[in-house]
Amino acid sequence: MTSSVQPPLPKNYRLIYDIVEESGVGRHLTTSEIYAEALRRRPGIGFSTVYRGLERLRDLGLVSELNVPGADAATYEPAGSRHAHFRCSACGVIEDVDYAIAPTTIKQLALQHGFKIESESVAFEGRCAACASG
Repeated sequence: MTSSVQPPLPKNYRLIYDIVEESGVGRHLTTSEIYAEALRRRPGIGFSTVYRGLERLRDLGLVSELNVPGADAATYEPAGSRHAHFRCSACGVIEDVDYAIAPTTIKQLALQHGFKIESESVAFEGRCAACASG
């Protein structure tokens, strides 16, 4: 979600947003990785500040939080178009997959079950190309 209109952010949250945004689409950073880079850029920043900042940025829709089954920790990426994720069960790499559930399917599931679906997350697991060939 790269938008020219963004809510004003406190300087530490802006730093965290910039780190995630600069990582680019398809790069999935852990809280620890974001903290390490934030600390490098702004010595003295606290881990809890980074954690709270990521929660706030997620709630604002500025970053996406990924909780991929089998991964050790949540990862973060710039908010963008809907897509799925693939996690390699051998090496642990997480990759973007150009796939999304059709909105009509989501709407049909919601109507069929009486749900109000507000978001969806699709994750695949298996062996990446490198691990599958090795």
